[in-house]
Amino acid sequence: MTVAGATRAPPWARRYAVRAFADIADVDPMEWDAILDPDDLQATHRFVSVCQRSEVEGAAYRHVMVYRGERLAAVASLSRMDVKLDLLSSGIARAGISWVRRRRPSFLVVPVAFCGLPVSFGQSCLRVAPGANQALVLSILSRELDAFGAETGARILCFKEYAPGESAALAPLATAGYFRAPSLPSCRLAIRWSSFDEYLAAMRAGYRRQVQISLRARAALGVEFRVVEDFGPDCPRIFGLYEQVMDRAEFQLERLNLAFFRELNARLGSQSGAVLLVRDGVVAAAAVLLYGPHLVTFLLTGIDYAQNRACHAYPNLVTEVVAEAIRRRAAALEMGQTSYDLKLRFGAVTSERDILVKCRRRLSHALLRAVAPALFPVVRPLARRVHRAS
Repeated sequence: MTVAGATRAPPWARRYAVRAFADIADVDPMEWDAILDPDDLQATHRFVSVCQRSEVEGAAYRHVMVYRGERLAAVASLSRMDVKLDLLSSGIARAGISWVRRRRPSFLVVPVAFCGLPVSFGQSCLRVAPGANQALVLSILSRELDAFGAETGARILCFKEYAPGESAALAPLATAGYFRAPSLPSCRLAIRWSSFDEYLAAMRAGYRRQVQISLRARAALGVEFRVVEDFGPDCPRIFGLYEQVMDRAEFQLERLNLAFFRELNARLGSQSGAVLLVRDGVVAAAAVLLYGPHLVTFLLTGIDYAQNRACHAYPNLVTEVVAEAIRRRAAALEMGQTSYDLKLRFGAVTSERDILVKCRRRLSHALLRAVAPALFPVVRPLARRVHRAS
């Protein structure tokens, strides 16, 4: 059993040791962040603290630090929450499961232990230091996740969510019984323009025309934008708009609470902010952003759907998010895992995300693997050639 703050050497690796903590507050922030890239905000001690302090979905946590001798080799946050296994399904599979769930609400709702945070932003939270033995680190973390799952009653174990380069490095988990399944792809816009006007001019005519229609609607209706670093006073309104989005969301792992927005604003400071669309003095749409040295992340959206169509709220919001990333001279804008049609029309491209899954019981594992194509369908949005130079 893992005890908070305890140190032990895994029997198969004398030179490696593990420390595990139930509360991220017990971990030295500087030590945790020491192996992270400066743009890697969603793996930082501060961001993990946001999730745990806000008690998203009532998740349980274990924060694992792997050492090679005295040197930190890897960090990872584990979390446990109840999950609807059909959350990524679609079509007939989703319709059939929904029909059963109307009669039996707990159908395919199971406790899952993740190597990952209980939020779905298309990022993993496993980080391995350069030079560390990745296969051995994965073996250690697989063992830790097994133990955490057993202690918290989780029947399914899952490493989430990995981009192609990261996913290839997780191949050793197959020996621990995990199988690979697709998650939703993420969108990213590589920024190579020095101004928004230059970005707009580089668009092919059809795509530029769509942006201009939204810009004209903005001007005609007197829509204004505010970019704020401290969005604390606006959190209740932003959260209310986020709730409207979640009420309509096709895919939903978690539902954030107001505390998450407040904690994010307080703990990330100048590395977070909000773009607010204001009409008649009222915030009608909002985007919450993270600011790294070279990467801007479009983290969350809120929309007043009563005004969305009239003032082109969402297209105008995305337009302003792109403009903000260009103003900040970011190398890229990470745009998230939904609304593919719109984001790709702004020039974003998709990058696949994978999860690795295992059931703790052999029969359940075989069954889950058999139905995986229905529960985890491949999503491949149609690529677009938006800019003339692309």
